[in-house]
Amino acid sequence: MIRILFVDDEVNVLQAMRRTLHGMRNEWDMEFVSNGAEALLALIRAPLDVIVCDMKMPGTDGWQVLAEVKKLSPQTVRLVLSGHAEAGAIMRSVGAAHQYLAKPCDGASLKAAIAQIQNLRRLLSSDHLAALIGRVGMLPSSPQIFQELLACMQQSSSSITDVARIVRRDVAMTANIMKLVNSAFFGSRRPITTPERAVAYLGLDTLGALVLGHGVFRGAATDSTAGFSHEQLWQHSLQTAVAARAIALHEHFSNAVAEQAFLVGVLHDVGKLVLATRPADGRADLPLSREDAVAQIRDHHAEVGAYLLGLWGFPTSIVEAVAFHHQPSMATGPGLGLSGILHIADRLTRQRSLDPNAAEFDFERGFLESLDLVDHVPRWCNALNTLDGAPVAA
Repeated sequence: MIRILFVDDEVNVLQAMRRTLHGMRNEWDMEFVSNGAEALLALIRAPLDVIVCDMKMPGTDGWQVLAEVKKLSPQTVRLVLSGHAEAGAIMRSVGAAHQYLAKPCDGASLKAAIAQIQNLRRLLSSDHLAALIGRVGMLPSSPQIFQELLACMQQSSSSITDVARIVRRDVAMTANIMKLVNSAFFGSRRPITTPERAVAYLGLDTLGALVLGHGVFRGAATDSTAGFSHEQLWQHSLQTAVAARAIALHEHFSNAVAEQAFLVGVLHDVGKLVLATRPADGRADLPLSREDAVAQIRDHHAEVGAYLLGLWGFPTSIVEAVAFHHQPSMATGPGLGLSGILHIADRLTRQRSLDPNAAEFDFERGFLESLDLVDHVPRWCNALNTLDGAPVAA
């Protein structure tokens, strides 16, 4: 049974939550407390799977509670419940919270958020990985790209297009900004799926506050695993994204699906970034050998990336595509789907980087045959031949 702690200093809010969630009592072990001190005592008494915490409380603010939970129990999923959307509140919680739920939050939204968290658990192969991902606040951007973004934001002549062009060149920046812009704090009525739309929606003033005032995209970490390169990761991710969009359009999917295909192409290897630049946790964990680190990135990056994006509230379709981009047959739903599009784009891009004239590709065994798509491969290759840029393997 999943254990969930609700923290809010308003007694009426807690009572309303109790009534709304009464029907879940056989599935969830729920506890309701009214302040940060009680919340931390509850964590000490027994491990928490999820904490849902109000942002603004007297004494210990919600962000302080979540920061302490992150330190003591990083595998606990941390949700902010708040009606306060000022920039300061957002930035105080940005490294401590996984998701932001607007207040008042209806029962259906809360149940959906927690249900998604439960579904994510099947993706991870170990508690160690859950704790590792739980320590991630914001993904580290390339220092070079971060400096370019700073310089661009400080120029009065910079446009939304200029800023978006820089954001989309970095996997971490793209993931970070998409997490924020689609959160309840910014109140978008429809999911925003491209960096260009995200920057336009936020506006340069708000984005400037996030970047210049709070260093949201700061390149705080360098490549820590030998053989890992931010630049190669981005080159492969961008080329996969372009290929995924081209394949989606070639297969007559809608423009909306093609945009999603581009986004999952950008984010499909984000787990590599998490594992290669793993944050220090202040504990006595032994460092991995170079061979073990490389093996962990190879074997677990898909599940790690999907789990992180799921914790951050990305749509299930994107989470599933990232999780199964090496094994699209495991995805739900009929037909090619987003996972299949991503798998094909990833395999084509990677193999063509090794041999531009390649005729054989490492697709999942039997996948194309099951969909009667084998004869589409030459057409996809021809479509990719018209795209600019030579593929580079990550």
